[in-house]
Amino acid sequence: MIPVMTLGLAVGLAFANTATVANGWINVNGTPTQLGSEPCQGTEVNCQVIFEDDPQLRVFDVYTDMSLTTKKHSGSEEYYILPGTPPSN
Repeated sequence: MIPVMTLGLAVGLAFANTATVANGWINVNGTPTQLGSEPCQGTEVNCQVIFEDDPQLRVFDVYTDMSLTTKKHSGSEEYYILPGTPPSN
């Protein structure tokens, strides 16, 4: 009985960690969109990103949450350049 309980506990704990890494959120045409990577490191200024293939060269503020209320901070005043184009909604 103990080996079965041990196996059940091991399987249960394997799925217990539900924490997700929040990469940041941007506002794309009024829709909160989560970034696929973490562009911002630091605490000095607000983080902003641009997409290298965006024909409009839009600058997006990065937020810490889906409600787009708290801006994410960065250690650089430079825009972070992300590959591709912004997600379309």
